[in-house]
Amino acid sequence: MATIINGDGIVTAEGTSTTQGRLRLGEDTDNGSNYVELQAPASVASNVTFTLPSADGTSGQVLQTNGSGALSFTTPAGGFSAMQVFTSSGTFTIPAGKTTVKVTVVGGGGGGGGNCTNGTAGGNSSIQSGTQTISTITANGGSFGGSAATTPDGGVGGTSSGGNLNLKGGGGGSGEGSTCDARAGTGGSSIFGGGGPGLRSSCSAASAGGNYGGGGGGSVKSTASRNGSGGGGGGGGAISYLTSLTPGNTISVTIGSGGAGGTGCFSGGAGAGGVVFFEY
Repeated sequence: MATIINGDGIVTAEGTSTTQGRLRLGEDTDNGSNYVELQAPASVASNVTFTLPSADGTSGQVLQTNGSGALSFTTPAGGFSAMQVFTSSGTFTIPAGKTTVKVTVVGGGGGGGGNCTNGTAGGNSSIQSGTQTISTITANGGSFGGSAATTPDGGVGGTSSGGNLNLKGGGGGSGEGSTCDARAGTGGSSIFGGGGPGLRSSCSAASAGGNYGGGGGGSVKSTASRNGSGGGGGGGGAISYLTSLTPGNTISVTIGSGGAGGTGCFSGGAGAGGVVFFEY
């Protein structure tokens, strides 16, 4: 095996008929005679040149190739070890050393119908550009459940947009029955589940949405002409990977509130508020 240095500064460790070329780097001789060795494959279809990055990466980053031999440091996707949860509007600051973040956005659940008035719709949750430019991701709130005194329809689940995966919230159940056999609608679920149960032939207030974005359950009043009220719709949900981020930049976060339950002698259940999760 020969080592050749040509006039262009290229060092070549040639292979032989029995072994490939190798580059061996020994340790300090005071510490022993061990070494680190790099070697070529035994067979190479065509010449390959790897170009190293011009600067070191940050802790936890790995080398990646562009497919043409240019190497660079990057933060690997997946394997997230930390999370920041927003249940109220605020600002997310991209952590040091992180260029990829997974985000989950859920809208607020709609309020269930009361025995006198409709509930109200859940609010929309979203993320949008701060100092970091991103495409806006929005998860709409679920719509309201109707009152037994009017039209006791269940609320429609919220939609979403801008994510890699956009999911619609579950629809609330409609109220039905009369006199002693009243049945209120259950609140629709979000991607986290948690729609509030609708009441069954019981003159009392209904249950609130149990999980982020869950719709509130409808109420019942057995003396009403249309006894069961509708449940609120579940908030929509969106999941996305944000890439090529700059640590220290910010992303604006808006959290949709849960809709209020309808009023009356027996109120509908309130929808659960929305949420935004950042995993990194």
